[in-house]
Amino acid sequence: MLVGFEHAAIAAKNAQKLAEWYIKTFELEVVFDDGKTPPTYLLKAPDGTILEILPATSGEPCDYDQRSAGIRHLALTVDDFEVALQRLQNSGITEFFDDRRSDNYKLIFFRDPEGNLLHLMWRPKPL
Repeated sequence: MLVGFEHAAIAAKNAQKLAEWYIKTFELEVVFDDGKTPPTYLLKAPDGTILEILPATSGEPCDYDQRSAGIRHLALTVDDFEVALQRLQNSGITEFFDDRRSDNYKLIFFRDPEGNLLHLMWRPKPL
């Protein structure tokens, strides 16, 4: 029945600004732009996965932690953890937490400009 998850979506206070950050930071490709104001974007990663950035119509971003109920983070897979982490630091990200490393995985958490939790993840062999 289920083949996979087509995309994840983030409702953003400023969809254009947040999409620009994801494009610049992770070299994502815009595969859809609805041309509206405010815009909705579909951004494609090199492996083909899609992230949708759409305008929020209500609410405020919450300052949740990774154990609060609901969807908590997006895990971003990388082939070289140290290079990816250095690139994030060079792009201006300074706050990281829950840094865990072993022979089986390397991971660290950080937030995008609107406070959404992101999880940088490396494994020697994908799950």
